Amino acid sequence: MIPLKPLLKKISIKIISTIYKRVRIRKASILIIENAYPSGSSTKRIYDYLKGEYQVDWIRSDEILFKRKNTSDYLNYIRQMLKVSRYHIIITSHGFRKLKPEQVLIDLWHGIPLKAMGFMENDERIYDPEPFNTDYLITNSKLDSMLMAACTHIPFSKHHILGSPRTDYLLNPGKNKIKELEKYDKVIIYMPTFRQGYRKRTEGKISDGLFPFDDFEENEWIQYLQDHNYLLIVKLHPLEEKYVIKKMTGHPNIWVLSTETLLDLDMDLYELLPHTDLLITDYSSVYIDYLLLDQPMIFLQHDLQEYRQTRGLLLEPYDFWTPGYKVKTQSELIHAVEKSFDRDEYAERRQNLKAVFHVHKDGKATGRTVELIDRIIAGHVKP
Repeated sequence: MIPLKPLLKKISIKIISTIYKRVRIRKASILIIENAYPSGSSTKRIYDYLKGEYQVDWIRSDEILFKRKNTSDYLNYIRQMLKVSRYHIIITSHGFRKLKPEQVLIDLWHGIPLKAMGFMENDERIYDPEPFNTDYLITNSKLDSMLMAACTHIPFSKHHILGSPRTDYLLNPGKNKIKELEKYDKVIIYMPTFRQGYRKRTEGKISDGLFPFDDFEENEWIQYLQDHNYLLIVKLHPLEEKYVIKKMTGHPNIWVLSTETLLDLDMDLYELLPHTDLLITDYSSVYIDYLLLDQPMIFLQHDLQEYRQTRGLLLEPYDFWTPGYKVKTQSELIHAVEKSFDRDEYAERRQNLKAVFHVHKDGKATGRTVELIDRIIAGHVKP
């Protein structure tokens, strides 16, 4: 007997493929599949630029990309995919597989990868038997394209080095929407990568405290922030907020920035980053975009060897590709903060890496991407 889930999947794909052929595509119609907003979204920025010019609709990725466990789920999936079949252009940032060859699929992607992903991960169970069939992949540099090609197997002929639209927020900073930040001498943002993995990944343990140090003392850290009039903003990965956010302290010098808070402020995370003075992270690719701000950064490497063995890193040696102080303890962290604001010994290294990762540093990535979309709709370029 054939298992139910594989059978339902096979039947649903057959139904969609058959009906798709009968559904007429609406010329110049665009569907944005949103996955990242408000935590650094290129798709949302493109949507805001296109909505007055074209017929543009917006849908959350979880409305079409969800776990299908039963017949009802598969019927819902079929209905949603049939809606998708009507659009001329589909724009996403987290990978998608279109089922209709006549459609045009543009992937803006959501960051230059430091972590291994897709076909470059250590665990072969992650490899997708049906990889993305993107027509246009937007990248930031030839190095970015090489990394993405290795991870996704999308050929370079489909890559367009235009820059990530979300980085325009960094290079064209608007007014600070959060006036509370102005009362602090320095604003530090802490953005670790997620540990609560998805699919079949194992990516380390969630920390019980604010920082994953054996010697972490919250009161000592708070006192340090108070003494220097520093604010620490904690921005967790959206996948991990519900697991960790309740563990964070509610002190005036520590602000936990949630997705709900950003939505209430009607702002993207990348609108906030230009108003910060230092980034603390571990293996999150946000640091590669943060290079455009020419601000110091600190890297936590308490579980570097474990991470190499589980998820894996694309860029080695790690020390070369991470232009900032490396810390494993609270005392090292405090010392690194002091040195970053005092001597900033990694300034030249950041400039060199910025040149490698980012071809365009003019804050016009959105415009270039919109121009590509205009040419696709006009029929001047083809997949």
